[in-house]
Amino acid sequence: MAEQSLTRSMQEYYIRQEGDEDSRGPFTLDQLASLVEAGQVNRQTYYYDSISEKWVEIQSNAELVAALFPTKKKLSIKPKENVQTINTPKKEDEKPITVEEMLAAAEGETAETRGKRDLTPRKAMAARWGMRAMALMFLISAAGMLVLHMDAVLTLDYVTISTNPFIVIGLADLLLGLLLFLEMTSLYSVVRFRAALGLGFFGFLFWADGDLLPIAALAVGSVGAFLTTLTVNLWSVCFFSLLGLAGMAGFAYFLVN
Repeated sequence: MAEQSLTRSMQEYYIRQEGDEDSRGPFTLDQLASLVEAGQVNRQTYYYDSISEKWVEIQSNAELVAALFPTKKKLSIKPKENVQTINTPKKEDEKPITVEEMLAAAEGETAETRGKRDLTPRKAMAARWGMRAMALMFLISAAGMLVLHMDAVLTLDYVTISTNPFIVIGLADLLLGLLLFLEMTSLYSVVRFRAALGLGFFGFLFWADGDLLPIAALAVGSVGAFLTTLTVNLWSVCFFSLLGLAGMAGFAYFLVN
């Protein structure tokens, strides 16, 4: 029991409020307790659970609630004792640390902590937004390939569907986009294969017809989708996602027009 208590007190936590995109931390359990007293943290505050790799509310963890929000006991009057407080500054020019200073240190905004901020939550957010962007890329691609063949799809004309590569790949893109919205990271290898296959197959078709603009748009979209799966840097994910979305939108436009 003592070992579990020591481990919990030494564990570090990242926190954020609902609607926040950036997290704060790491905080020790004692620092979280100070934030609770300062009104910076409540039971609805989210913390990053490294076991489930998800953001969950503090109130969902009974042990954490008991540590941060202990049941108040009735006060009883005791004889006054001369006890030296540990919060008394040793020197007149020393000041106790404030909540604002503690938050700044945890977020890497002080001279001592600058450059030491843990980027794990930021990388998780980048991966999440990159996955959503890829899902949108393939849904746009699917819309471009299926819109002109919607009658065959709606009537389940299996002969037309099975013999038309635009319908087959469009339906595959539709399924891939929906699964990516469900955050299935195991599909990254499928995304890379689809990007390479689509560029090679459709690139050859349009090149044979002498249409170079659709090839360029498809190349931009495929490269953007491929590179988005390879990085968890937020700025790189934003750039490659915009590149892929622009390319897929252009490809869909050339298919429809």
